[in-house]
Amino acid sequence: MTLNQALDWDYTELASTYDLRPDYAPNLVRQALNRIGCQAGDAALDVGAGTGKLTALLCDYGLDLTALEPNDRMREIALSKGLGQRARWLAGCGDALPVANQSCALVAFGSSFNVLPAQVALAECARVLRPGGHWLAIWNHRDLDDPLQRDVEALIRRHLPDYDPGRRRRSPEPDLQAHGGWHALQAQEEHFVVDLPAEDWLAAWQSHATLSRQAGAKRPAILAELRRLVGTVQSLRVPYFSHLWTAHR
Repeated sequence: MTLNQALDWDYTELASTYDLRPDYAPNLVRQALNRIGCQAGDAALDVGAGTGKLTALLCDYGLDLTALEPNDRMREIALSKGLGQRARWLAGCGDALPVANQSCALVAFGSSFNVLPAQVALAECARVLRPGGHWLAIWNHRDLDDPLQRDVEALIRRHLPDYDPGRRRRSPEPDLQAHGGWHALQAQEEHFVVDLPAEDWLAAWQSHATLSRQAGAKRPAILAELRRLVGTVQSLRVPYFSHLWTAHR
């Protein structure tokens, strides 16, 4: 059993297509790091680093980064991209961070905070952050005002009327308020458009863990309908938002 399975989110079978997902908006990440006062060389932790999408941006900023990813296959893909030379990679989960107390200036989550028990994860962040250190979480969300995305949502809900996009689509503010040890929560977002082959967009849906968990045996039919929805189109322009939150201890 992988550590992911202990948290009921196992990405082993999804990892091969995960990296086809869009990158986070780099300017948004850089602006947030500037705003909260991060400096090159600051010790930082990327929790649930996956294939390294946020990892790369944090390294670009010059942070002294440790990337924590429990899934072996996800780490292999990240290392195949050369990120092993830019960050230290460890196996582990966000509910038991393998770093010392008050050792980090930043703990960051790229599309991973929602898979953790929030209060346990926040307690661990509070433990490893220095006084005044910062918590950061970012997700990419499809722009649901886009006609194609409206069609996708309607398709999913025909199969899954009670489909729940989960915590990743909701503000983390209630979680931070419940913990009580966080201040100055700020939200930022950036809209962007990705041009990509239709086949890559379709393949990326295979790594959609929230959909896979709820679809069960209906998953193949949903993926097949997504393919029919795109038809013979060769390329797509897909609009997204990067949504980012920060708070400090």
